[in-house]
Amino acid sequence: MAKRLAVLGGYTKGWQEITDDSPDDEDERATQETALATLREELSLISNSESLIVLAGSGASLGITDLSGDRGAPSMGSLWKEIEALDSFTLVEGQLSEAPIAAKNLEHVLSDAQARWALNSSESDLKEFIAEAEGIVWRKCSFINDASDLEAHELFLRKVARRSTRLQRTQIFTTNYDLAFETAARRARFNVIDGFGYGGQDFDGASFDLDYVRRRPHEPLALEPSVFHLLKLHGSVDWTTTDSGVQKVHSAVKPENPVLIYPSAAKYQQSYQQPYLEFMSRFQIALRQPDVGLIVVGFGFNDDHLSSPIEAALRSNIGLRAIFVSPGARDNNRSKAVTWIEQLITKGDRRLTLLEATFDELVKVLPDVPLREERDAHVERVSSGGTRP
Repeated sequence: MAKRLAVLGGYTKGWQEITDDSPDDEDERATQETALATLREELSLISNSESLIVLAGSGASLGITDLSGDRGAPSMGSLWKEIEALDSFTLVEGQLSEAPIAAKNLEHVLSDAQARWALNSSESDLKEFIAEAEGIVWRKCSFINDASDLEAHELFLRKVARRSTRLQRTQIFTTNYDLAFETAARRARFNVIDGFGYGGQDFDGASFDLDYVRRRPHEPLALEPSVFHLLKLHGSVDWTTTDSGVQKVHSAVKPENPVLIYPSAAKYQQSYQQPYLEFMSRFQIALRQPDVGLIVVGFGFNDDHLSSPIEAALRSNIGLRAIFVSPGARDNNRSKAVTWIEQLITKGDRRLTLLEATFDELVKVLPDVPLREERDAHVERVSSGGTRP
């Protein structure tokens, strides 16, 4: 477990810290142990919902390192430094608004540049800057390789995606472009349903309705247990657009027409185009299910097209249980959505939990085996245990 976590739920009296060290005070130690045990029970309830949704934002990739210990995933700050150093940025800086540049807000700067270029498409400097900035985003997000440490992602899949086959497949939605979940799935021997069925190259949203089944001689067909859906809401570094649609490429070279929603104000409009429309539609449908668990991790609620469906589900779906995980869950500059969620919890909404933690720290407190999976195993043992005494 992390050195210090903090949790807020209907089962705590305000924010409760949980530490690695056992406090000297017996009452405090007992309070922390109770909070941790109840948190794990809540995570079990969420994991064992009929439908399980995970929304993983950029924070889910920030802890990834390579063999040398270097961080692979870029932060918005590191992206800004590279883009700010471009010669093309120097050429257009005087044309752009001063406020987003002073704030080093990459999303707003790109939005400003795209808006100005849309008004004057003959402005070659703006076009060059946008292309080079987007190229940096693609390159910096193409960091996953054989040396990447994805132990946390592999363990996460074993804990949330290896559920009872009587339940719906886990749906992992991510805003990240990188290949962390795909690579972790391959290493952990999971099958991924990602929309690229029929050979794994051409995108077809209908392939999300397919599944993996094991066939053995003289036995009934059985669903494979280690299968999950992966829906990349903002695209992927290995997707490209062709005349026949969206295709997956297997190359370290940048695709000619990358399928990415770059950080800018245009991402709300782009999210309602294919293939993103397919993912958004399934995200909204999943949130309306009558028995649904939601794990939101590493997501700062800065994307309105994703925040709005979540907020709507919290208001209307009484059958939804959710945990929101962020190392900045108590920061002063947190989003208004997190503040609102905290208010709901303090008013007695027992469906919701806030956890101040990173992705890696969440993985450590997640229960190892879903309770319902254990129940299924028990039924199978009893039914096949031979004659009764």
